[in-house]
Amino acid sequence: MAEKKRTRRANGETAVYFGKDGRWHARVPMGYKDNGEPYRRHITRPDEGALKAEVQRLEKQRDQGTAQQPGKLWTVEKWLWHWVENIAKDVVSENTYDGYEVAVRVHLVPGIGKHRVDRLEPEHLESLYRRMQKNGSKAATAHQAHRTARTAFGEAVRRGHAAKNAAALAKPPRVEEPEEEIEPYSVEEVQSLLIEVNKRRNSARWMLALALGLRQGRRWGCAGSMWTWTTST
Repeated sequence: MAEKKRTRRANGETAVYFGKDGRWHARVPMGYKDNGEPYRRHITRPDEGALKAEVQRLEKQRDQGTAQQPGKLWTVEKWLWHWVENIAKDVVSENTYDGYEVAVRVHLVPGIGKHRVDRLEPEHLESLYRRMQKNGSKAATAHQAHRTARTAFGEAVRRGHAAKNAAALAKPPRVEEPEEEIEPYSVEEVQSLLIEVNKRRNSARWMLALALGLRQGRRWGCAGSMWTWTTST
């Protein structure tokens, strides 16, 4: 089949034609390069229907702002180091930067650094978190790596380097809330407190709390009929 003559299209429209190689071709406008030149993605398929379906997919990504932009493709390793040293470092506190740097260097780069940013999936991160805990890291450490990844890949999405934030979709490990350790009063402290509260009209309220360890709400809930008061002579 002879090559179909290309029809002249307005700027910004997709050009579709049948080539001498027996395949259908399209050049889809996708935006502009860093130097301001128009960027058109060339695609080819063996039949016209498959080509049109791919054209529609690319045009939808372009219109939604989720298409891969021209330029170098970022690996996770390269992006994380670029982000932590050239983006985050200048806008966060020193302590926050230190936390990011450790998470990137010790956990994220060794664990998922070889993946491409635009092809990273939530399952890659969830697998990393499980490996971290299996190797002895605490859940809180895995959670810190998760927060770092979520922030870094969120910036990648905003800059058009990826269509989705895989870390925002991943499920981090649950961090157990540490129980608050309560240090009881010493005998001397209780004696001093009793001397002071005995000077008040509602001293019985505080004596009851000290004796039984009741919270304030429970102290107010004690009915007077529950107690029998005796006076020593």
